[in-house]
Amino acid sequence: MIDTHVHLFPDDVIWRFKVWIERKHKFETKMGLDWRSAIDKLNEMGIKEFFNLTHSITPEMTKELLDWQLDVKKKFNCIVFSGFHPDNDIELLYDIFDKGIDGLKLHPAVQRFKPNSEKALRIYEVLDELKKPLYIHAGYFPDNAFEFSSPEQFSELANNYNFPVIIAHMIVGRTKAICDLFDSRKNIYSDTSNALVKLEIFDSRIKENVRFFCEDVVEVIESYPDRILYGSEIPIVWWEPEETLRNLKENFDEKIVRMITEKNPKNFINRYIR
Repeated sequence: MIDTHVHLFPDDVIWRFKVWIERKHKFETKMGLDWRSAIDKLNEMGIKEFFNLTHSITPEMTKELLDWQLDVKKKFNCIVFSGFHPDNDIELLYDIFDKGIDGLKLHPAVQRFKPNSEKALRIYEVLDELKKPLYIHAGYFPDNAFEFSSPEQFSELANNYNFPVIIAHMIVGRTKAICDLFDSRKNIYSDTSNALVKLEIFDSRIKENVRFFCEDVVEVIESYPDRILYGSEIPIVWWEPEETLRNLKENFDEKIVRMITEKNPKNFINRYIR
């Protein structure tokens, strides 16, 4: 099996996520957040390959994460999507790929920019030029709901460029909207991270119960089984990591499970990375 949504971060960065989960949002982490615990959990779950995703919380982190990702790639022979901050000099983006990074990771809700903003579009232009893949957060985020990740903000990305894109989390909370993005072009994908967790959060800012694993998730997976990749979000989880695989296997037939956990990720790697 291949897990396309893993977050191995340096030890001097991971404490930020523990503070974010436990202090800010009062969730309880269900596993160690350090990279060693993450590797152990992936092995326990039968994951043979993975995509490691890092996002630059500040512009200064981009170069640090680049070095980290190159080391992770060498150590674990994994696919690496490294961080870039919209406030970085755009020329740095060329350097990132020159050094051997497989793809770019953006997190609009953390980096506080809209996916259809001028800052975003200038990044897409470079990715389109280099024909490099993008992994981008979409859907609900506890800090700011859908302010930086609502479906309509991805229309320019879907309709105006040709590089491959993984729109993360099946736009959790607005999952049905991903169908329009899939229909825009064939090299747009999504992953199951967050979307296979039986979790419901009431957000008072938008006066809405946001459901993660729901009927819409089932419908989209069954309608677009070749566009979905398995992702766990390990280790930044406040649920049991095994729940993602369990819900996948309990709600979908074996053919779809194998497509999501094996065939689709392999096809993505072969087409767009190797």
